[in-house]
Amino acid sequence: MRIILLGTGTSTGVPEVGCDCQVCKSDDPRDRRLRSSALVITPSGKKILIDCGPDFRQQALTIGLEYLDAIILTHEHYDHVSGLDDLRTIAWQRELPIYGEPNVIDAVKRKLYYYFSPNPYLGTPRLKLIEVHEKPFTIGDVTITPIRVFHGKLPILGYRIGDMTYITDMKTIAPEEIKKFENSRLLIMNGLRECKPHPTHQSFQEAEAVLSKVNSRVRCYFTHLSHHAPTHRNMEQMFPENIRPAYDFMELKLDTDSITQCDYQKEKAPFTYVDWGLIEYGEALNRQRSAFSEAVTRKKENQETDNLFILCEHPPVITFGLHAKSRNLLVSPEILREKGIELFETERGGDITFHGPGQLVGYPILDLEKFGMGLKEYIHTLESGIIELLVKYGIDAERKDGAIGVWLDTGNPLKERKICAIGVKSSRYITMHGFALNINTDLSGFQLMNPCGFIGGRTTSIEHECGYAVDFSVVKAQLTDIYSKRFKSRLSKLPSPSGQ
Repeated sequence: MRIILLGTGTSTGVPEVGCDCQVCKSDDPRDRRLRSSALVITPSGKKILIDCGPDFRQQALTIGLEYLDAIILTHEHYDHVSGLDDLRTIAWQRELPIYGEPNVIDAVKRKLYYYFSPNPYLGTPRLKLIEVHEKPFTIGDVTITPIRVFHGKLPILGYRIGDMTYITDMKTIAPEEIKKFENSRLLIMNGLRECKPHPTHQSFQEAEAVLSKVNSRVRCYFTHLSHHAPTHRNMEQMFPENIRPAYDFMELKLDTDSITQCDYQKEKAPFTYVDWGLIEYGEALNRQRSAFSEAVTRKKENQETDNLFILCEHPPVITFGLHAKSRNLLVSPEILREKGIELFETERGGDITFHGPGQLVGYPILDLEKFGMGLKEYIHTLESGIIELLVKYGIDAERKDGAIGVWLDTGNPLKERKICAIGVKSSRYITMHGFALNINTDLSGFQLMNPCGFIGGRTTSIEHECGYAVDFSVVKAQLTDIYSKRFKSRLSKLPSPSGQ
């Protein structure tokens, strides 16, 4: 299990607005604290967010958060729920469960009433509100045990997840609730300041009194720290060995026999995005071949290779793949010259196809071994990425048995049409060529051939299906985002080079 502390500050954050105290003026980045929140990544990779405060957007961008599997809320105060409005960009396609006590769920409905009205506005996230009581519940592969604590007089919840317990905003706790986490190995708990009493939050002294009643081997990190606490450097010196001050974007890894602490390292991008814009096919082919040859050579020499995700657009051109049959070109080369259409033979797979303005062409040059992927799975990944993109435009697309690419209405001879062609070459698991997606393409070029070798085959475009021209630059950004997430997901599932 991994726990990333996204924020370790109190409701005002640190530094406080308008304050010139020693802590607020500290140049130690560990003394700059966003509002309290934590991301738990379970052994199977489920991402569970604990609280979603006003700094959620900044926290999510810092770690490159792309999705969540669930959110659990400790209570309804502004500094713990006001970031829910920023879920719109990651929770509109699939339902996101949010767990909280009945009063917390009611407060969310009131604060975000425009999400839950009979006619929610366009882009509303799909939030599934689930009531939590004091009984354990499960999310994915973990059991979560609610722990009743009191925030002054307000009853709120802490949570135990496996061997980790997270408690914030606590002032008091009953002995029977301590028993629920007394044998935890890791405890993340609020400590507002050193010893001065506060009506709704516990001090370090009060927190240490709670600690004295649990497993003596527990490792504890203090969170929800105010600017009245000492600097991080001073806290490191004043606490006993089993207590550490937390700081923003600290990552804790809870293994079978150890707990390790480090700074969170944002996941490396799976590839470098390159936009060639509108480019002659011959020039693009030469650039591709050069980059491909260099990657293959570097791999032969056991050197690091670069992964490139290249997008471009071509003037009108017809290309033949390795398996193309000349009879699938239905006009003479002279007619092509009259129309200003070039003709190229290439080393990609597949038959004959057309490229032209308004068509998005992708030439990923990737080392598939870095992603633990074979050529067949790679092609399926290209296809499924296009299918995911088309959902955004209300287009229901699919694969076709026995054929590569993305299609609509497969199996219906009168309606079947192709929207994206795919043809790939690879050597030593390095790829070149790729896909051609019809966006606002003039489809008349496909009438000069049997597209991809299918006699009488029909083609279509996003514009044709939607009834209007779509923003080409938006489609590029959307598709790049989709493939970045898919290939990054493959990287995250591979063992580290050290095997740890």
